Formats: sequence, C-alpha cells, structure tokens
Amino acid sequence: MIKRGDIMGLSKKQLEVAKLIAEGYSSQRDIAKKFNISEVTISRWKQQDEFKQAIKVFENEILQDMKRKLIGMTPKAIRELDKLLEADAESVRLQAVKDVLDRVDLRPADKLSITGDVGVTIIDDIPESIKE
Repeated sequence: MIKRGDIMGLSKKQLEVAKLIAEGYSSQRDIAKKFNISEVTISRWKQQDEFKQAIKVFENEILQDMKRKLIGMTPKAIRELDKLLEADAESVRLQAVKDVLDRVDLRPADKLSITGDVGVTIIDDIPESIKE
C-alpha cells in the first residue's frame, strides 16, 4: 500500500493539485487556473509515478474518510429503518421488511420451481350410451 511518505518528494503545489484530482475537482483546466499553471504542466505531472502515487494516496484517504462517516451514520439509519417497520402505510412497512431481509441476505426467490411425478388416474365414468 502506498503511504504519504512515498510522495514527499513532490512540491506543495503538486500535492494540492493531486488532492484536487483525487477529489474529482471539476476539470484540469479549472485546476490549472486555480494554481496559475498550464494544463500541460498538469498533464506532465500526471505522467510521473510519484504524482500518480500521490493521487492514489489521496483517493485512499477519501475512501477511508467516507467509510468512517458511513459507519458513523449506521446506528441512526438502523433506528430509522426500525421506525419504518411500524409505519402506518403498508407499502412503507413492506419495503422496510424487504430492505431488512435483503441486508441479511434473505431475499425471497424470484421464481419457485416445483418438480416431481404426480400420478394421474383417469376414471371413465361416462355411460356408454352417452358416448355415441
């Protein structure tokens, strides 16, 4: 795994540009304007291994931060889902039940297939006089 120490040879400006790229900042043109550098400079930096590593480091940090935030939101989300299970509207309760079951991987089957041999006996109970 790439660590911050692996990218310390970059300038402060390069690190800031790499971070904006990792964050999905609007465009390379906007980044170039913000730092008063050319787009060609950014393109050249993007070819350097250390700069590429810096972008990956920042992307990983962003992902870890998002995971921490989502984990922190989990208790509240569970409480809200629990409330929905008691909602007045049947459709809301049904969707909440589906969501809970889906989260614990207990989805209902889309299609139920029943196979087997069933013995069928045909009883000819029509009188002969009617058959003709």
